[in-house]
Amino acid sequence: MVKTDFSPIADTTRRAEIVALLRRAILTGQLQPGQKLNELRISEQMRVSRAPLREAMRELVQEGILTSIPYAGTFVIDVTAKDIDDAYSLNQVLDEFAIERTWPQRDQRFFDELDRRHEAVKQATRNLDTTRQIETALQLHGLIYEWADNSVLLETWQRLTSRLQMYFALHQHARNEPVPAEDVHETYVQLMKGSDMRAAQRHAREHINLDFEQLLSYARSLEQRPSKGA
Repeated sequence: MVKTDFSPIADTTRRAEIVALLRRAILTGQLQPGQKLNELRISEQMRVSRAPLREAMRELVQEGILTSIPYAGTFVIDVTAKDIDDAYSLNQVLDEFAIERTWPQRDQRFFDELDRRHEAVKQATRNLDTTRQIETALQLHGLIYEWADNSVLLETWQRLTSRLQMYFALHQHARNEPVPAEDVHETYVQLMKGSDMRAAQRHAREHINLDFEQLLSYARSLEQRPSKGA
């Protein structure tokens, strides 16, 4: 059984802080895929009542990184190699379309925002902050969806990101590193500022495929683990 310790929370009404702590525990591997959350233990460690904890857990269920099973409890989502393959292959198709839609609409505001988000990723990387690095990386990649002027595309991306944050975290676990290299997005950003749309699309596919087989191998090893309780 994995024992996960949580620090106390002073204000029991701060659901957002509870959500953030639980998300961090999931993305850093303190709470592992398939692991059951022990409400009593977590509420005691955080020094919060069960009500705001349950609200926070429901939010993460809606977000897609927890799942609630009637009469069994709430669990971190299980991750399979097929889940990851499905999500990454869809991400490739969506990125290509989003880049195509965004390309003629780029302007100085787009380039400035691209740089701002890229700097946020690099800062999180320098701080070795796994959760923040994943959050900012998804925001960086999400810019093309926000700029594409296609509401269905944006909604699809937003649904996909809830799973991608989990898979990005597993990717780091597979590499046994808290964060990827600081320069991992340099080429992507330069190409998105450039004049060759096809090169940008090609690189986006390659970026998604980086160490992909290592990630799948890691996911398959997780599928062999027994269930755990928090």
